[in-house]
Amino acid sequence: MKSGIRDQGSGSREQRSRSRVVLATLLLLATSAGAGSAQHEHQAPAKAGRIPAAQSPIPDPRSPIPDLGWEPIRCWRQSSAGAVALGETFTVVLTCAVYEADNAQAVPDESRLGVASIQMAPFEILGGSHPPDVRRGPRRFIQYDYQLRIIGPDAIGRDVNIPPLAISYRIHSRVGAAGALEGRDLSYVMPMMPIKVLSLVPADASDIRDASEASLGAVESLRFRSSLLRVLTLAFGALAVVMAVLALVPLARSKTVAATDDRNRIPDRAILESAAADLAAVQSRVSGEGWTDETVARALASTRLVAAAAIDQPISQKDVAKDGVVPDGRLLVEHGLLRKTGATVSSPVTADDVMRASSRNGALSTTRRQQLEGLQAGLSALTNALYRKEPRRDASALDEAVRHAIAVAKDVAAERSSLRSLLRQGYGGQAR
Repeated sequence: MKSGIRDQGSGSREQRSRSRVVLATLLLLATSAGAGSAQHEHQAPAKAGRIPAAQSPIPDPRSPIPDLGWEPIRCWRQSSAGAVALGETFTVVLTCAVYEADNAQAVPDESRLGVASIQMAPFEILGGSHPPDVRRGPRRFIQYDYQLRIIGPDAIGRDVNIPPLAISYRIHSRVGAAGALEGRDLSYVMPMMPIKVLSLVPADASDIRDASEASLGAVESLRFRSSLLRVLTLAFGALAVVMAVLALVPLARSKTVAATDDRNRIPDRAILESAAADLAAVQSRVSGEGWTDETVARALASTRLVAAAAIDQPISQKDVAKDGVVPDGRLLVEHGLLRKTGATVSSPVTADDVMRASSRNGALSTTRRQQLEGLQAGLSALTNALYRKEPRRDASALDEAVRHAIAVAKDVAAERSSLRSLLRQGYGGQAR
């Protein structure tokens, strides 16, 4: 019995020693397999323990997986459609964010990412593009657009995978002031991307992907367009302000000049009184000397002023010249009690103007019509006496023209008086 017990004890010790040997062998194999895979492929960069780029340690090329504290490269793919039909063209966009700083930089092998060298079987590559790179801080963004399609009846109703993509890269580290250290070849592996044929989304999709275009080329194009439109908006806005100022300056100047002219303008009542006085002086002179060219011209100028006031035509007013000389055909008028202002006045009204004014205005009173008829006849007589090739100076007709003009001037001046205007406004035009 004792020998049998000893045999069982020795057998159990042998089994325990064998199991220990097997466990040690398995641990050795697992360690060697993990080290071998780390030396050939780097699929997911470390994210824990990030530090700023300026303080990141220089990677050791002899280590199997560099622990940098930052991601050397990160890539993602995006499809313009989650489901396609046979022969339908869709776009796959590959975007990579590559680390580039003063202490180190990741250099991907882009020669294998071009349209002519990349393979995505069973999908057929029809074309593609490579927008310019974009730099933001320590990252450089590269992007490749691929236009794909699939032709094959076996793919109908199935999820067809875009094959995984291995992106080779190296890490260049700066050593010392000018030296650079080039690391070994590493690999970043993009996983497969399933595309459903004649379906909305793939069967193993965890969410609905955004199929909108978000390429770097489109972003840069929109940004350039927005900057251009902003500059044009500012330029046209400034031009509009300048044009508005240029348009308002003459208007303000004309308003200032008009206001100044209104303040310095002699009222019609004073002009009519001066015209009546001048016509009275012509009457006195004609009674002793008879009608001459000078007296006819003076009478015609004053009668035109009376006719212009009677038909509400504007009267030209000009400041008196510095030498005090009054031009021919104009009448000097002074106005004011304490501070007199002077101006020379004239009017181009003719007998035809008076006739047209009386015919257009049908609301004229009988008295005003008679006044206009007398002024028309007087202007015709004075004009014929002065400007005809063979002047006909009928003294009685000329005297009657001057007398009638004086009477009309006094009546119109009374109508234009300040008191009469106030009464007319206060009693609704009933004052006479």
